[in-house]
Amino acid sequence: MNQLKETRRRFQQRIQQREKDFQQLRKSVESHKRSAQAAVEDSEKIFTELIRCIERSCSGVTQQIKDQEKATVSPAERRLKQLKKEIDDLWRIDFGLKQLSHTQDHIYFLQSFQSLSAPLESTDMPLISFSSQLFSFDGVRESVHQLRDKLEDLCKEELKKISDRVTFTNTVPRNRNDIVPRNRNEFLQYAHHLTMDPNTI
Repeated sequence: MNQLKETRRRFQQRIQQREKDFQQLRKSVESHKRSAQAAVEDSEKIFTELIRCIERSCSGVTQQIKDQEKATVSPAERRLKQLKKEIDDLWRIDFGLKQLSHTQDHIYFLQSFQSLSAPLESTDMPLISFSSQLFSFDGVRESVHQLRDKLEDLCKEELKKISDRVTFTNTVPRNRNDIVPRNRNEFLQYAHHLTMDPNTI
């Protein structure tokens, strides 16, 4: 009888311990879920902010390139129009001089020659002043590529750290005392031979 009481006492202690373990584990699971949800929300928020930051940076660089292009190209394009007009005028005068070379009318020749040989409106402007401003944007492209490579390397390094913190193994060792009997054979491992006291019968 004493052995039976002792066995029950051990099982009651085991039940109490398991109920305590159950409550602790349930609290840990709930805390883990809350922590995971908070991490997900923060990750989504922060990565969204990073994406927006990169998009703003991209828009800023793009606008700066376009502004620089406009500031440099617009005067050069106006100069191109002036040069085109001057070339057309020179071809027109050359054609007139060619036609004039075949005339036999001296009076017409003198009048026309004076008109054709009149100086054109001067549009002379050193082309070097434009060419020096029309630089290549290859350096900008190279800088953007370098920025991409640095960001990729930084992201890989930091994401590896984050992944190492997210992925972890929590191994709970099991020993003989932690095993709860699941069938008759396992239960018999805890059985003891009982000697009945005739006086209690």
